[in-house]
Amino acid sequence: MNIDKFGLTVDQTEILYNLEYYKTLNDIRTTKLPINNEGVKRLKQDWLAEWKENISKGFSSFLQIEGAELHWYSEQELIQKIEENEPHNTWFRLILLEAMIFAPYYPLGFEEDKKGNDIPSKKYKDLKNIINGYRKGNGDDYIDSFFSGSYYSLGYIKRLRKCYDKILRELNEVLKTVITSLSITTIIAIVTIATAGAFAPAIAVALVGSNFAGLSGAALTSACLAYLGSGAIAIGGAGMAGGTIAIVGGGAVLGFGVGAGIGGIVGAVGLLGKQNTILQSAKLLVSVKEIFLNDEHDTVYSNSVYEKYVKNIMDIEKCIVELRLQADVANGKIKKELQGKIKKAKGSVDAMKIARINLNRFMSSFKEGLAQE
Repeated sequence: MNIDKFGLTVDQTEILYNLEYYKTLNDIRTTKLPINNEGVKRLKQDWLAEWKENISKGFSSFLQIEGAELHWYSEQELIQKIEENEPHNTWFRLILLEAMIFAPYYPLGFEEDKKGNDIPSKKYKDLKNIINGYRKGNGDDYIDSFFSGSYYSLGYIKRLRKCYDKILRELNEVLKTVITSLSITTIIAIVTIATAGAFAPAIAVALVGSNFAGLSGAALTSACLAYLGSGAIAIGGAGMAGGTIAIVGGGAVLGFGVGAGIGGIVGAVGLLGKQNTILQSAKLLVSVKEIFLNDEHDTVYSNSVYEKYVKNIMDIEKCIVELRLQADVANGKIKKELQGKIKKAKGSVDAMKIARINLNRFMSSFKEGLAQE
């Protein structure tokens, strides 16, 4: 299928990060607390500065373009850059979805606990509670007002949010999980530690580029976490020939940019488990329902997304069988590692099966509506 529908160019990727930056800056500017207001604002400013630095450091390797630099624009320059890239096209609505879901103040690194184990850094833990933390309603209002309806109808962000929250709630209820859009990056940080040490090299390469301009150790980890939390997935390779260097809108769960087989879709999607797959699938379902169907009436492309999603489910199930065969003849540590991969992949595929039902329902309802017009 054509991946360009989910793809961003270099300019469009810069726009995404700039919009996330200004949304976070707005949260800082509007923070008003009865206790320790200035202290909380300074901590938020520290997080934003560290996130911006990590995003900038990793930009070249994320794109896999040597020497590439990320441009940070003024708000007026950002609007001009958006206008130059034809914001009435699909890419901009996908960026709005990503920017809406983006929730700042997640861990940007790791630290050791008393036992010497790596855990997500607690540097910004005071920003994770309901009083001091990011408020998604304020963020949604900021994005909606930033463009004043120039590129989309007023209330569009609220429409995306309503759809996303509804899908997430339905998946949570069926799969017996308790996660929100705010927890995605914390889940990623914790799971990468639990499954593959301080950071899984395979996941880093598959999702966010190959070497991050020579970064290693803590610097590599920080850059990778900053990019994972921002939603875009590196594509590189053949995608760059057509100008596509990043994938958004839940395209990762379709396998774009993560290869195929045990080392690809299972390695990058399955390894992160059920919770992350729910969040990625929820984003994909919103992209199909609200953008490809309700906005564009593109039933042909939506069908191709559905077919690709179903194929990935089948591929993961085949990989689970292969992993089980390997586990049957393995011993000790290797057997335990294979069993862990099987459990993660099984959780992912279970989530995808439920999301598939929802996706099929969306498409059927839309086609029935078209037939009645």
